[in-house]
Amino acid sequence: MKNFIRKFSEYVDRISRFLMASLFIMGFLATLYQVFSRYVLQSEFFSKVFPFINLSLFNFTWIEELIRYLFIWVVFLGIGTVYKESGHAHIEILYKLLNVRWTKRLKLLVEGINVSFFLVLLYFSVKLLTYTSKQISPSLFINMSIMYFSIVVCSVICNIHAMNHFFQLLDENVQKENLKKVNSMAQRSNIEQ
Repeated sequence: MKNFIRKFSEYVDRISRFLMASLFIMGFLATLYQVFSRYVLQSEFFSKVFPFINLSLFNFTWIEELIRYLFIWVVFLGIGTVYKESGHAHIEILYKLLNVRWTKRLKLLVEGINVSFFLVLLYFSVKLLTYTSKQISPSLFINMSIMYFSIVVCSVICNIHAMNHFFQLLDENVQKENLKKVNSMAQRSNIEQ
């Protein structure tokens, strides 16, 4: 089970990174085009050089909304990627003050809280989709549920990664307990001899 979740977590992370990079590039290119069409094509120079062409036709009003929505998806996909790498802010002082056994317990508790939080987030984000299913975006005329679905995707991805972290911590505990048993058995055999 833990190997499946580990591999699935890595697979989901690769897909998330690919989608995040693709959406970021699309958003960046759309931003460049928006700046070009607004400040270069609309400039006095171009209107004097090409007086017979209406260059305002190349300034699309929906690009700004598209850029916003692309970056929303990038952020929510990025949350899962950062969570997988344990890159979110956390308090280090507790880990440094506690011994190894209590540090592992604290990490397991934190992962349990994270799983609970992501499950609650999943529940309420799915509920939010029902409210936004009748809303249409002003410029692109797309269903706003597409945007709010990014929260659902984020919570599912984070749950997958949290389960992977949880199983890794349990596996470390099992390995250390087995090592302690082997060491104690070796010490007993040395005492008996």
